[in-house]
Amino acid sequence: MTHGLTIEFIEDSNWLGGSIYIDNLLAALSTLPSASRPRIRLQLLSSPGTPLARRLLGHPIVDGRGRDNRAGDLIATARRIHRGLVRRAPWIGHLSRAPDNELYFPIFDTKQSWRKSLYWIPDFQPHYLPELFDSVELSSRLQSFKDIANSQGILLLSSNAALADFRRFYPGATVEPRVWSFCSSIEAGSSNVCNEIIDRFGLPEKFLYVANQFWRHKDHATVFEALRLLRDKGLEIPLVCTGLQHDRRDPDYFGNLVKALARDGLQRQVRFLGVVPREEQVQLLRAAAAILQPSRFEGWSTVIEDAKALGRPIIASDIAVHAEQLSGVDGAYLFRVSDATDLAERVAAVWPDLQKGPAPQLEALANARRNLRRQDTAHQFVTIVDEAVAHSPGNVKQNRKIQ
Repeated sequence: MTHGLTIEFIEDSNWLGGSIYIDNLLAALSTLPSASRPRIRLQLLSSPGTPLARRLLGHPIVDGRGRDNRAGDLIATARRIHRGLVRRAPWIGHLSRAPDNELYFPIFDTKQSWRKSLYWIPDFQPHYLPELFDSVELSSRLQSFKDIANSQGILLLSSNAALADFRRFYPGATVEPRVWSFCSSIEAGSSNVCNEIIDRFGLPEKFLYVANQFWRHKDHATVFEALRLLRDKGLEIPLVCTGLQHDRRDPDYFGNLVKALARDGLQRQVRFLGVVPREEQVQLLRAAAAILQPSRFEGWSTVIEDAKALGRPIIASDIAVHAEQLSGVDGAYLFRVSDATDLAERVAAVWPDLQKGPAPQLEALANARRNLRRQDTAHQFVTIVDEAVAHSPGNVKQNRKIQ
């Protein structure tokens, strides 16, 4: 393979899913035989010295590990000075141009017309939940979507559900969409490590686990209402929650959830652990009797992919992308999205048969399935890269525009 792929990455605590996406991509590509691997250059648009950056640079697929990355330091400094200006913005200006045969990914807009770009739209949440964005951000995102749809090139989407959304919202698109769904790269580790984490946090022997940021569309409120309904019927189920407890779009959201728990007398059942290191989160996933994913909207749920990689039971809202991810998966249960009564009934039905983790035999089976799928996804991604490189450089617009 003569061309290279530059993966742009910006570390953002408000978008941990983006970091995990890139981590999973690099892990999948690293499983390919050397002759089949693309040449990967990791362009850090945030500090290269953080633990996450070092982890990404450590993947075998990454070319030039340990190279000078002053661009990342400069941009990280600018972000500290202009806090809040850069949110999810890997499209900010570059300090140098790559060779003509270099492809850039993930690209969120069409501003860098001089280069070959593999576009990515993580999801179409702004179309479905516009109330979650301020007017400036909403307008910017929708304009970027439209510009990408009008471009020539390849657009990467994470699910067939997202593909259906794209065709619905941009029926006259000239860009060519492709679907690529990542799978988790996490490894279970030993049972002793898992037990140590559970003891450190003082968690109950059997619990449900929600591993989502505390954003409104993640829908913790439905889970807490379901706990109240179950408690009123005599079934008290412990719940553990991790994730960022601040939403810049709704700063009062987490506090209001905590107040509602206190009002309903449920605070004793729910443990909030905040943002935990990825290694500790893996152990919590292993230990949980089941993973809850109540979200109202996802591009491709990392939580579900992690649970699948560990062979843990999953109880998820029935949005289209969750149904797609869980098709044919044993131990997966869907409930009507945002319906606390349906969730409570589902939990009540399965709770007696759920077993505390970890479950080494199930983990081994899940790991074998994941390894096969991860190689398949790696080959699929390389094929998409080849297609994107084959397109002419730049983002020349065709005469036909999407209105």
